[in-house]
Amino acid sequence: MIRDSARGSCLAESRRPGRVTGMKQMLRAMICAWLLAGWVLGAEAQIVAEPGVVDLGRRTQNTVVESKVVLVNAGKEAVTIYDVQADCSCTAGTLGKQSLGAGERTELAIKTETRSYQGEVTRRVVVRTSAGDVVVPVKVTVSPYERWEVSPPFLTLAPSVRGKEAVGEVTLTHLGTDAGEVEVVSVKSEPDWVAGAVARREGKTFMVGLAKKAVTPAGHHMVKMTAVTTDAVNPVVAFNVFMSVTSAVSVKPAPLVMPVGKVGKETRLKGELLGWDGDVPPRLELSKGTATIVGTGAEGLAFEIAVTPEKAGALTQLLRIYRGEELELEVAVILRAE
Repeated sequence: MIRDSARGSCLAESRRPGRVTGMKQMLRAMICAWLLAGWVLGAEAQIVAEPGVVDLGRRTQNTVVESKVVLVNAGKEAVTIYDVQADCSCTAGTLGKQSLGAGERTELAIKTETRSYQGEVTRRVVVRTSAGDVVVPVKVTVSPYERWEVSPPFLTLAPSVRGKEAVGEVTLTHLGTDAGEVEVVSVKSEPDWVAGAVARREGKTFMVGLAKKAVTPAGHHMVKMTAVTTDAVNPVVAFNVFMSVTSAVSVKPAPLVMPVGKVGKETRLKGELLGWDGDVPPRLELSKGTATIVGTGAEGLAFEIAVTPEKAGALTQLLRIYRGEELELEVAVILRAE
């Protein structure tokens, strides 16, 4: 009663400008804001979701998982449900009723697509009502394999210098009942820049040790790892490893962003290769264009690249720099054609 009376005073006071000034006005405004906030919050949370969180457990990729939640009007007034939204197109909710009287309930049917996700994924379904929004988190652990779990599903090695060590570990857990009979036979990478082998085994789990090879060139690389196993259902398990490798050799500018070009017309860009200490100039390779050493620049070896775009749009490729037959460095070359 006291708080309701105070709220009434606050509302009345808001309609009477000039009644108080200075510190009193500031203090009164703060008290009124607190009281009114409590009044507004008290009107919310009429709709309760049962359960409050949907846990779909472990699912494979590219499947549709269905679940149901019951919405209950726990208040004393009728509530109108405006719509249901989700934070991703992979998730949607469908309601049984659009209006709930006091104590009434309705089903919220939820569909979630696992798509090509990996690892733990949380989506949020939001039910907008006249009594406020109700948020229902939907959790799912997505795996590309029925009988294997990869953790982490995507490994990033610590940044390293070319020729120096960088290591990591991925665990492969077999989920079949015949785990004692299954073995990981080999682990390979594409390109062949990461060495992999089972370091140890604990029951159903294989700890796979990974190490960057010395031949790995400088640049940002995504390497596909493939583990060959004796499992009859999922004999091959693949996962990705990201590496960021630096070198004493670098390119300026980096990345190499070329001027906007015209389809069918040659576009050129000059750059410099810094830190090259070889007795013989490097060999440059560009798959859709040419790259040539043209002399000495202000800070290093000067080079020029030329590309003739075949169609409109963005073209991204790699400039590869070789020290003899050994790949030293990869740099992105970006061109947009009109």
